[in-house]
Amino acid sequence: MFDTISGEYDGLNRVISFGIDIKWRKKVVEIVKATNPDSILDIATGTGDLAINLAETKASKIIGLDISSGMLDIGKTKITAKKLDDRIEMIIGDSENMPFEDNSFDAITVAFGVRNFETL
Repeated sequence: MFDTISGEYDGLNRVISFGIDIKWRKKVVEIVKATNPDSILDIATGTGDLAINLAETKASKIIGLDISSGMLDIGKTKITAKKLDDRIEMIIGDSENMPFEDNSFDAITVAFGVRNFETL
């Protein structure tokens, strides 16, 4: 489903949340930044808005994980436009079967993706 709406997702998210998603992401960045992480995993990253905002933390490695290649493609375009390719990597994968060892990241975030998880 998300592959088919990936081009319109950011605009839809702004409308559905009445723009609160922008303030919420800023708050998440503030909280994560206070922990001084070097590596961050953003689960269900979608088009990468939170992963991009997390670049403010100065983490050297930020991974955005999502199951939708369409969403990741939009995110990669945004990351390249902001010249963050050296710090943010977008990876296709399932949040319920992640390809990482335990304790691989200093911080882990999930924005709106949690509403789509089958098992919490």
